[in-house]
Amino acid sequence: MNKKYLRKLTVLVSIFFLGLLSSCLEPTVTHKYIRIDGDYDEENFRNNHIDYLDYSGGNFSIAVKNDSNRNVVCFKGYPSDSTLISGARGGQLTRLRYDENLFRSSGDFVLWVFTEDDYLNKRYNYYELRKTPYALIYAYYNKDSDSNYNMVYVIPSNLGGNYFLVLNNPTNYNFELRQNNLYGEPLVFAGANIVETKIFLGWDDYYIYPVIRKYNKRIGEIITSFPVLVYSDSPIYFQYSMSDFGNKSVEFNPMEWFNPADFNNCSTPGAAYVAVTNGNRTSGIALYKGATAEASITSTGGKYINTGKSLIFEVPMVNSNGKSFASTALISGWKIGNPVSSYYIPELTVEAGKLYFLDVIGDDPYDFTAQWRTYTDGELVYEIVDFDND
Repeated sequence: MNKKYLRKLTVLVSIFFLGLLSSCLEPTVTHKYIRIDGDYDEENFRNNHIDYLDYSGGNFSIAVKNDSNRNVVCFKGYPSDSTLISGARGGQLTRLRYDENLFRSSGDFVLWVFTEDDYLNKRYNYYELRKTPYALIYAYYNKDSDSNYNMVYVIPSNLGGNYFLVLNNPTNYNFELRQNNLYGEPLVFAGANIVETKIFLGWDDYYIYPVIRKYNKRIGEIITSFPVLVYSDSPIYFQYSMSDFGNKSVEFNPMEWFNPADFNNCSTPGAAYVAVTNGNRTSGIALYKGATAEASITSTGGKYINTGKSLIFEVPMVNSNGKSFASTALISGWKIGNPVSSYYIPELTVEAGKLYFLDVIGDDPYDFTAQWRTYTDGELVYEIVDFDND
């Protein structure tokens, strides 16, 4: 072989092996962000892929008030490409994007919320992402879009941190843990038979109240039941100091203090319900409880009752001390009507767990008469709201 040709071949082979060796020594890098305009750019990804728009001026799904200082990404149910709604920036009220594939009809669901960083780091591995939710919120979408303006789901400011809460729920009921009082901000939600739901919390003292929630299809509202000490009217609650000097973690399992087989004796409905039917021939109406000027809102966002329609409102049964429940409540000082003209509702004592019917009649926006529906013998018409049955 020609020596000059042999030297060239030796040089080419050496270059090939050096290149091969170099490629083996240098690690392969797979960037976690998609290519945008030819560059891998994190800021462009955030701005172009995560939708932080506030859809208050147009068609939206639900409203989220993010009291935390972190940007979050929201999903309707378990996170996936198909369940992504949109994002909510820290410290803002955001009305999230409407997707007709996600919100075809009214219904309840779990709102899964993740920090922006977690979502960006794990968006190609949803199995791992599901292990680190920032918040889990029981929510409801109402196909009547006006009703969604009346409901705002809060992401508490004390989520995230070095301490954590675990909710193990082996029961057939949906459990929500609220903070500070019976109607306080929800800390976490776990559906029936869902175990190892973990939420991180900040340094704070927590007063935690467990609550059982369910959408009742028969009456079209979300009903609530409160666990109580067995054969008593005192609600279950727990106090924990989450800090380096107190608890760094806490675990809740309803089976430790709740017996599903004895539901009626270890929980209370905590409310009665009133179905208001508008029989006024020309005007919509609203319900005003007591001296407040604000119209009452149902659990699914209903507020104004059009002619010929009905809405069902809750009558809370918790005593003023917040430490016990009453078996009855007096409806007094309530009004129906509109901001221009209203009419006082006749007083009535209602019982927890029962649904009462109020009929409103009239010929014009200034003419309202309300009466409780009764049988021909004058007895009240009511139904039992059974938590276990729709």
